[in-house]
Amino acid sequence: MSSKQLCVTTYVYGNYKKFIPYYVYSILKSYPHYFVKIFVNGQLSTNEHASLERIKQQLSKNVEIKETKLLKRVSLANEGKARRFLLPASEFAGFDYVYIGDVDFLIIKEDTPLLEGHIEHCQKIGLPYSNQIRPQSKRLTGLHFIKTKEYYKKMDSLIAYYLERPEKIEEAFRTGIRDEEFLYNLVAKRIGFGDIDKHHYRPHHGFHLGILRNGPDHFKNYVEQGHTNPYHQLPPYRSLKKSLLAFYQDRLFTEIKNLVPTKEIHLLGQLLKQH
Repeated sequence: MSSKQLCVTTYVYGNYKKFIPYYVYSILKSYPHYFVKIFVNGQLSTNEHASLERIKQQLSKNVEIKETKLLKRVSLANEGKARRFLLPASEFAGFDYVYIGDVDFLIIKEDTPLLEGHIEHCQKIGLPYSNQIRPQSKRLTGLHFIKTKEYYKKMDSLIAYYLERPEKIEEAFRTGIRDEEFLYNLVAKRIGFGDIDKHHYRPHHGFHLGILRNGPDHFKNYVEQGHTNPYHQLPPYRSLKKSLLAFYQDRLFTEIKNLVPTKEIHLLGQLLKQH
């Protein structure tokens, strides 16, 4: 497949910047032909930059980090929630598909690759995006795959509306909604939901480091139930563990750990040995 077929992207701010090198590494280690484009509020640290340079030198040059400035008339917290769903079509010229993910994930290679799985889901639900509505809610999940041309044909003018009027972002979040509700409302206005409720598909494509933010307590349930949980589908733990341990045994991953120490990465390494 062409290296221009899929772009994996997200928008990062605050303390989440430390996860960028790990996210980029895991994607390109698992799928070297994918491209990764990360939008980040402000600047990365010297060591974060150094980690990314090592990834480019030793693994793949298919990565771009775009440092952005804050929009005016909107708080950082609310902009951070909304911005990854307001990335304009111009940022993805030449890409057939875009996967908007969360930066605090480690992506592994699966039997059904990320790209092919979501293309098939789009076909089943008859939509230019692949996602899932959370049960009994008006929330699409934060992991959002799109068919670039078809999706932006309907969404780009609405995205431009919010980027040109940042106070409208602030206004939307003033009601107490979450980022997933914001995305749901955007999509409802221009595309709708097709057969999304008939075909559940919401894989994590790896491991969510966020479950370790407050310690190891959720690890066991997450990995044991993930294979059957339709809202955070995981590979069987044996294959997930094998892929994750391969990261930890890789010299480049060790170099990143030394440059950008992260408690969740350290804890995951311990838990993989114990379970």
